[in-house]
Amino acid sequence: MLLAKSASHTSGKRIVIKLGTSTLTTGSPHLNRAQMLEIVRAAAKLQAQGHQILVVSSGAMAAGRELLGDPRLPAQLSSKQLLASVGQGRLIEVWESLFAIYGLHIGQILLTRADLESRERYLNARDTLTAMLEHGIVPVINENDALSTQEIRVGDNDTLAAMTGILAGADLIILLTDQKGLYSADPRHDPAAKLIAQVTAVDENLIKLAGGAGSLQGTGGMATKVQAAKLALEAGIELIIASGRDPSLLLELVAGGGEGTRFVPPTAGAQARKLWLAALSPVGTLQVDAGAAAALREHGSSLLPSGILLVYGSFARGSAVRIVDPAGHALAQGLTRYSAEDLRRIQGRRSDEIVPRLGYSRGAAAIHRDDLVLL
Repeated sequence: MLLAKSASHTSGKRIVIKLGTSTLTTGSPHLNRAQMLEIVRAAAKLQAQGHQILVVSSGAMAAGRELLGDPRLPAQLSSKQLLASVGQGRLIEVWESLFAIYGLHIGQILLTRADLESRERYLNARDTLTAMLEHGIVPVINENDALSTQEIRVGDNDTLAAMTGILAGADLIILLTDQKGLYSADPRHDPAAKLIAQVTAVDENLIKLAGGAGSLQGTGGMATKVQAAKLALEAGIELIIASGRDPSLLLELVAGGGEGTRFVPPTAGAQARKLWLAALSPVGTLQVDAGAAAALREHGSSLLPSGILLVYGSFARGSAVRIVDPAGHALAQGLTRYSAEDLRRIQGRRSDEIVPRLGYSRGAAAIHRDDLVLL
């Protein structure tokens, strides 16, 4: 499921910052709290500038090793899960204490591939992230390594960062790593290798350069970063690969400067989202009254339950539905926040009647304007 940029958040950017273990430990076996504090300092400055920050953080196993005194464990999956289980609490404790220095609250979210592939769980995760960001809380996200098996793993935190960016409707994803970005060749073996400053499309040659078959640049995880960039570009989200050695670089990167490799989508996120919404195959139809049709057409409003006359079809929340005017002419389509069954119970009703009729609310709008495109 692809959900890109929301236009409703602040005038600042919504930014996902992914931190690899090497960035958090600076090459040591344990978390480097001084380095993490510098990351938090930069994130706090960005938040103060009006940006919304999400952190995708590795480091749970490193924290677990530190807490247990570097134990010798058999080389098997359960050992990694043990370290992740022990270390995840320590990792989030460190993040919490560091962000608190700047008066910021954090919230932990642990995800698996199943959470991102299930429509209901995906939407629940999106709603949780949105609520946290709207209240100034910094989500700290990691894969649920303590329980993940190969079948349900996202795979790596680069991919998780890209999927988090899509989930949250981010404007920018920054992958901090131990390299300055993607080079034209392996800089360890070719002194003529140059940093690639900007990429607009990820093709097979670029994937090979980053660590595909026959490449010397296969270490350091660059291949997974380029794959993550491909996901981001498809969603219309800019992604940057840059060095995490000096976290203050984050401020320059967000401002449009700084050294790194920028993957710039040919279509901006908002436009990419509208194109995607228009291309969906609707599974139901909502007929709206003249007032709602005018509000959608002339003012770009959200569709409220009060404007719905009839609900056709059977569909779950998050489904694509067509919106037609009183004469049955196609007007728009979008993603509904309520199921067909729930919409029938609240159609024609004011938004303050949603909770009395359903027992809960997923928002005042049946379809939010960020999830809607005029046809």
